[in-house]
Amino acid sequence: MTIKERNQWDWRKCKGGWPYKKDALKDSQWKKDRSKLFKESGNGWWRLLGTPLFREHMKKIKEQLND
Repeated sequence: MTIKERNQWDWRKCKGGWPYKKDALKDSQWKKDRSKLFKESGNGWWRLLGTPLFREHMKKIKEQLND
C-alpha cells in the first residue's frame, strides 16, 4: 500500500474530520453511537456489507429487535 493510498483512509485527511471532541475510547458520544450501531446491525455487520447476505442479516436483526 502506498502512502497516498494510506492517506486516503486517514480520518484526519477527510473533509469532515473526526466528528467527536475526544479520542474514541474517551468520548461518551462515540460510545453511544457505537452501541447504537452494534444494536441495530449486530457485531460483524461490516463483513457482510456489499454481499447478498447483508440484506438477510439486517432483516433478521430488525425482527429480533421488534420481538
